[in-house]
Amino acid sequence: MFSLGSVTPIGSLAPLNLPVDLAPAKRDTDDVNWASNTTLDNGSDFYVANRGDNTIVRMRQDGTVVATRSVHVNGSPLHRDDSLNGIATSPDGSKIYVTFTNPSPAALHGILELPAFP
Repeated sequence: MFSLGSVTPIGSLAPLNLPVDLAPAKRDTDDVNWASNTTLDNGSDFYVANRGDNTIVRMRQDGTVVATRSVHVNGSPLHRDDSLNGIATSPDGSKIYVTFTNPSPAALHGILELPAFP
């Protein structure tokens, strides 16, 4: 059983626009039998995938925004009906993987490999 010790709300919600997923900027890879691919390393920032405006926000654990990036495909921003769906990071922290979808059956859907950002 888990219990919540305390809750600290994030002061500014401005960079969050329909957040759907998050991933550690630096994964804990010390012990594969204990940590999963979603476990934050000590003091790690994390990335938030925003479905509302198709951006990725890098935040500190205290809620401070480090940076925000728009997601582009072939040099163009995702289309209005495209939506970020999920996010993950590579074990070495150098890449971000995002999935995106579109309600149209003929639309482009996929997984993107993006460079991590500070």
